[in-house]
Amino acid sequence: MKRILAIHDLSGWGHTSLLACIPIMYSRGLQVAVLPSCILSTNTDYPGYRLLDLSVQMQDSIRHWKELGVSFSAVYSGFLSGPEQIGMVREAILAFAAEDAPVLIDPVMADAGKLYSCYDFRMVEAMRTLLPQADIITPNLSEAALLLGENYNPEITPEEVWDYCRKLQDMGAKAVLITSACHPREGWTATMGLDAAGARIYHESRFLPSDCPGAGDVFASVLLAALLEGKALELCVDEAAEFVSRGIRLSLQEKTDPKDGMPLELMIKYSE
Repeated sequence: MKRILAIHDLSGWGHTSLLACIPIMYSRGLQVAVLPSCILSTNTDYPGYRLLDLSVQMQDSIRHWKELGVSFSAVYSGFLSGPEQIGMVREAILAFAAEDAPVLIDPVMADAGKLYSCYDFRMVEAMRTLLPQADIITPNLSEAALLLGENYNPEITPEEVWDYCRKLQDMGAKAVLITSACHPREGWTATMGLDAAGARIYHESRFLPSDCPGAGDVFASVLLAALLEGKALELCVDEAAEFVSRGIRLSLQEKTDPKDGMPLELMIKYSE
């Protein structure tokens, strides 16, 4: 039995973060242990959300798990409550990742060129220091630009995205996958990246007119699950991107509130 350590927030409302990761992992036959970074009343797309920082509990859990001698087949880090938790993520990776266990870092910080309201630039600086621990990073275009100190450009060309990927590898990340990286042609969007050997990875999807929070969480969760099944990274990207596309289409079809995220209960049911 493979066991994943998920370091992420728990949003009480909305199919994001741990409420996306846990059902996806269990549906793929993977056990999940969680190290919650914070509790949110709702995901951050809702105005006036409440955030309870769990840094003290994270530290206590790490100490307890060290006493127990636990280890994990993979580590997946997502939304953190602030830069102070970067060191805890690094400690957890070093203490609990089994030999050859993939470490996936999703540097959840921004969208549409703007940092989330709970962060300032200290979060970007701290996140940069975590890249050398990552076997895979999955930033969106906004997060990639912030990590590199570049201005956000929604009209970026594919060649410029490849250059972003190479620069992020130079900062320490082994494989880089940038989601919603560019619009290669009208009506389409692309996920682009480089594997650890520098080979290009590319997946095109139809552009769907929906801002769906949690899409990155779903992408990363499916990607990691597929990777642990022994699939090549390029095939994992295809599977994850197609799953996200199905989820957004289903959300539009069911006319659900976009702020709720994807209807995972239907997505998992229809995948069985």
